Amino acid sequence: MKDLIAKIDFFSGLDDRILKRLGDASIIRQFTKNETIVRQGEMGLGVYVISRGHVKVDREQSGVRTQVADLGPEQCFGEMSLLDNKPRSATVTATVDTECLLLTRDSFMKLMNKYPEIPIRMARMLAERLRVANEKLTQAPAPAASPATPATPASAAQAAPEAPGTPSNGATPAAAGSEPGMKTKVRDTLLDAFSSLYTMKAMTRFSVAVLGCPVEGIAENAVEQFQLGEVKILVFAADQPAALRIAAHEPGQFTAHWFSPDTPERHWGPLAIDPADEVWLREGVLEKKGAPEDRRS
Repeated sequence: MKDLIAKIDFFSGLDDRILKRLGDASIIRQFTKNETIVRQGEMGLGVYVISRGHVKVDREQSGVRTQVADLGPEQCFGEMSLLDNKPRSATVTATVDTECLLLTRDSFMKLMNKYPEIPIRMARMLAERLRVANEKLTQAPAPAASPATPATPASAAQAAPEAPGTPSNGATPAAAGSEPGMKTKVRDTLLDAFSSLYTMKAMTRFSVAVLGCPVEGIAENAVEQFQLGEVKILVFAADQPAALRIAAHEPGQFTAHWFSPDTPERHWGPLAIDPADEVWLREGVLEKKGAPEDRRS
């Protein structure tokens, strides 16, 4: 079971003892040919890893069902149900007699509270998934212009970024045009992930700072740091004082977000910053030149 659990990218790279505990907490499920395993619109039980057989993944939109994937042994589905409590976005059906390993959300939450390495690993892998998705979209060729529609230099459709919606975590959205639409979506998706982890009380031993461009975060006592595009994530031990200096290489605007087990989520920005400014984020309080900034949450 441990070896199968290690095939899930959220868990690959974890210590063997943690993988064993995840495997021990999982159950074996058997499905017959044409049996529905996950139904679009219903709540998910957890993540499934296929040990034998094959499944198809269908998505229905506007009454039209389209097959989007065909999965086989050592592949998984439903992993996002570990992070959110939202209805599933696709239907998964066994195309032959199939056996899966199921790690339920309830079992997973108990292990997350015991092993903080698990939620940190999940956050890193979610960031990596978003980075890869962002790169694919960036590298995709632009659609050819329609002959019937003459090209107009710097038209609104070409120059204006996609307007972001209001994030579900309550963060104040950036002003229109302050960030490209995809960067805003990536940031907000990552914020939603951390919000879910703290709502589930899965990160009771860590605090997290998330910074948006064009700044750097400087902290001596961060236990983990990683970056997704221009979004920086720093992780601190919750029982230690957190002091994070925010520095800019050029004038601009930045956003800051703070997650902690003992305080409500805190969100700031967009705020103006200059390379000469001295800005600190200490224990969930943002200070600029020693004066606390207005907090937006």
